[in-house]
Amino acid sequence: MLAQKTTFYERLQSCPELDMRDTRGKRHDLSVVLIGVCLGLLSNRDGNLSSLHRHMVNTYPKLRAHLGLSQPQAVSRSQLPLILRDVNLPVFEQLAFECYGIRLSEGERHWFSVDGKELRGSILKGDKRGEAVVEAVGQREGRAIGQVFYNGTKESEIPAVRDLLLKSGISNQNISMDALHLNPETLRAVEKARGGYLVGLKDNQPELLAEMNWLKKQSKPTFQAEQSEKGHGRVEKRAYQSFDVRGAYFDKRWMACGLQTLVWVQRSRWMCKTAEQSEETALFLSNIRPDNEAQAKDLFDAARGHWAVETTHHIRDVSLKEDALRTKKTKYQRPPRP
Repeated sequence: MLAQKTTFYERLQSCPELDMRDTRGKRHDLSVVLIGVCLGLLSNRDGNLSSLHRHMVNTYPKLRAHLGLSQPQAVSRSQLPLILRDVNLPVFEQLAFECYGIRLSEGERHWFSVDGKELRGSILKGDKRGEAVVEAVGQREGRAIGQVFYNGTKESEIPAVRDLLLKSGISNQNISMDALHLNPETLRAVEKARGGYLVGLKDNQPELLAEMNWLKKQSKPTFQAEQSEKGHGRVEKRAYQSFDVRGAYFDKRWMACGLQTLVWVQRSRWMCKTAEQSEETALFLSNIRPDNEAQAKDLFDAARGHWAVETTHHIRDVSLKEDALRTKKTKYQRPPRP
């Protein structure tokens, strides 16, 4: 590699378009934060934000002494995702390539299913809603990596999911969500962070649903696949198709969401004992455009894998009997938030 006149740290410092934060109230130098993140990744951290932050805190005294920094402490865990959210990633990627010949790989993204569950044992007499939890569950390992709570009588799941994406630091990963979260503000946040999403499309967005159904009839699928499995006394077949929607009409409120692909899924189920048959169709929208069969399969698998979060909820309901829980207090008190 050719000798460089300036270090990577100096390049970060002298790049004003890298920091997209508001100029008011800046406490931490973005170049220092990015150096800490890079050191954590180079130290074989797994990419989990909490793991990276622990490494940043442990190495900050040496980094501070070496660079002559005035800030006495490293960035906090709560501030880290807020700062990283406003990084101009294309600029940072270009600097990393120019200095080290490395491009940030989008192939390392993981799929996370995000969904909410009503804690029905917390519903007081006379109320229809109670405390609820929103979880982000890794589709690969089936482990919850973050959760937030909200009160269903006063709050909504939609802002709770946005809060979870921010606090867990997975906005730049691949997120699957149900149709409730087909919302421009939520999708724009993931698109801005250069993450991917796969979100259900139902009649809660009637105009968009009608447009996508029309497009499906007029277009040929870009990729398609079939899957079948037998278990639990039934045979289930699933047919997948993807369609390029970049030329479709979208209302201006969807313009910054990066909608590119429609995924159409048809499920057919046959019960072995009763010979009962059923069919259902599901539609999903995504900002990911598959270029080959492997990428299309990954998108199709994500549609199937979204039910990983439903599986964890089933375990809590059936094994832990959470829905049968009733509070002993006459006046329910919200548990402290983590």
